[in-house]
Amino acid sequence: MKKWLYVCLCISLLMSLDVGKEPTASAAKTQQVFRIGVEHLPESLDPALAEPGSSNTIVKGLFEGLVRLNNWGQAVPGMAEKWTVSDDGKTYTFTLRAGAKWSNQQPVKASDFEYAWKRILAPSANNLYALSLFVIAGAEDYNSGKLKDPAKIGIKALNQNTLQVKLKQQTPDFLQILTHSIYLPVHAETVKANKNWGNTNKTMVTNGPFKLKSWNDGEVVLVKNPDYYMAQEVSFSEVRVLVPRLMLDGINTVTSAYLMNNVDWVGGEENIDYEGLDGKTSRDLIQMPYGSTYFYQFNLSKAPFKNLKIRKALAMAIDREALPYGIPAYGFVATGIRGTKTEFRSEISDTAYFKEDQAQAGQLLKEGLKEEGLKTLPSFSILINEGDGHKTIAQAVIGDWKKNLGIHVSIEVKSFGELIDRRHKGNYSIARAGWGADYNDPATFLEYFTSWSGVNDSGWSSPQYDNFIKQAQQIFDNRKRMQLLANAEKVLIDQMVIVPLYYYVVDVLRKPDIKNVYIDTDRSVIFSRGYFQ
Repeated sequence: MKKWLYVCLCISLLMSLDVGKEPTASAAKTQQVFRIGVEHLPESLDPALAEPGSSNTIVKGLFEGLVRLNNWGQAVPGMAEKWTVSDDGKTYTFTLRAGAKWSNQQPVKASDFEYAWKRILAPSANNLYALSLFVIAGAEDYNSGKLKDPAKIGIKALNQNTLQVKLKQQTPDFLQILTHSIYLPVHAETVKANKNWGNTNKTMVTNGPFKLKSWNDGEVVLVKNPDYYMAQEVSFSEVRVLVPRLMLDGINTVTSAYLMNNVDWVGGEENIDYEGLDGKTSRDLIQMPYGSTYFYQFNLSKAPFKNLKIRKALAMAIDREALPYGIPAYGFVATGIRGTKTEFRSEISDTAYFKEDQAQAGQLLKEGLKEEGLKTLPSFSILINEGDGHKTIAQAVIGDWKKNLGIHVSIEVKSFGELIDRRHKGNYSIARAGWGADYNDPATFLEYFTSWSGVNDSGWSSPQYDNFIKQAQQIFDNRKRMQLLANAEKVLIDQMVIVPLYYYVVDVLRKPDIKNVYIDTDRSVIFSRGYFQ
């Protein structure tokens, strides 16, 4: 049933996105105002401080980087009109669009990008997202303080319109990485003159498809930027991001604002009041993927979970259709992540890896226990962090294991910090885990389990897996690269290093005539090419 839900979800998204071409303003209404209901607004719109959710929703409308994502999740030219790549794949030379302007009418310069990125990397900035820039030569050393001279970082404005970027190593997905909001430019002169420039509309200078018209405690209003190089593709004349409880009398929730026709979109980080929906409005409720996977992770350094048959038995005995969240997962790369021509999960079926099979699970458990010299599975617990949702999932999984395998498992609840600490120290048997895409590419998932990964605390490594990832890092042919990544994922699941449970989705209330608006991997709302049909 849930697999059918996923098919319906894909069809729904295709219907809501004009994937064949970017729309022009003439294709829709002349004046279009798009209203997004949120529960809070950010304190700053400085891209360096942007956070997942409403912050990035607004920032991505106001700023544009060297590249942007099209409707398929593919990086396409943004502020950079074109680029070249050196023979060794390590040096990118970007040519900025002639005539690209900031909202103060000054030209967008290559030096604005250089300044923005080095500003984030400065050790004094203490920016949590600086690690997204570590693919650049010298970036990590500068951020750690090992390298003192910022001129030695591989970021250099060769002239006003040319930016050269040198990487540590060949990185075929670098263009996809560039779509992360941390790579957005800032107007260098403005930022140097006022450290609080991003806190008010009076000092904001932007370069994206929209400009900032007004900003108060309850509402941010963006208007179409007539100087944007592709202004003809922008249909919304105005976008209002508002907190209904602060702006509308008698309305306390984003859901009630939607029901009263005061907003056109609710979803992302906002809580929807499902009980308040009527029959008609319930039809406006859809689910959208945002590139994250919920899974359990085995400690492969600990017996008896070193035994593959025992791991497979546990994975195959779970009824994922009955889980109350998301789309059933049998792989690691989440739904919503691009592949060669379409979505990776559509091209590489995760159900080919394994299937739920109670009888086979029982047999595998029996064989695994015999190999370990055991008659029964020793008692163990699932380590989770606080939260009703995590407990609900654990109870469902434990119920399936008891019913289908006859084993008894307990739940151990810790704070999120304690959970991470226990995982890093290897002090667990099975632990809750989750991973979300930093950018739209399968590599952001699969590099997690390499032997050199700083976040791989499973106790597992595989030369074969590492080799597939290394090959994928050295090839620019996207079809071949995706196959190598799929091969790596198959090794991961064949070895049942994890128990995939579900791919995250987010519930969205939206007017059915809205097109080309979707949720990004950081749960922000992407609306730059949206329109009312």
